Amino acid sequence: MKITVDIKRVFLTFFACVLTAVLPLLISTGEMFYTFSIPLFFSIAVPLTSFDKITTKKKYHAFLLSVMLTTIFYFFSVPLGVFLGQSFPGEYAIYVLCVISGLMILLINSIFIQIDNLKLGLLVTGVLALLIPALTKSLKGYKVFNIEFLGDPATFFIIWQATIGLALAVSIWTKTKAKTENY
Repeated sequence: MKITVDIKRVFLTFFACVLTAVLPLLISTGEMFYTFSIPLFFSIAVPLTSFDKITTKKKYHAFLLSVMLTTIFYFFSVPLGVFLGQSFPGEYAIYVLCVISGLMILLINSIFIQIDNLKLGLLVTGVLALLIPALTKSLKGYKVFNIEFLGDPATFFIIWQATIGLALAVSIWTKTKAKTENY
């Protein structure tokens, strides 16, 4: 199997996802603005950087539908996290939530964006999603540009968006081809 990765596009998608997590903190310090802008900006970032990989002829319709579904799921995942926090013992709920939400975002985007190898995408997203809680704990309290971006709730969202954005970018921009043998 031959695997090729478009590193420039992976970096572009990853950078856009990181920017969408940090930009609302730079624009406003109001919690309501941050709460509603984070899902919307993230939902726009992935299909916008992958617009040429949208599989339908009506690309703008698919783009808007992708943004709507991802935003709706983002708001749905918060009550899911509360439910899982009551269902699973200890810290396992956050791991389950990260994996479920990451895989669902990948599957939602795979409806509209061409992903060459969905199994590889699921594997990469699942593995990177499991790293989110550990990264969140290790980066909590650090300051960036003398501003404490990594405050308590913001840390999780920044890390989640960056990590899931990287997983989506690798999933979208990795091409796999089976080797053909010439006889």
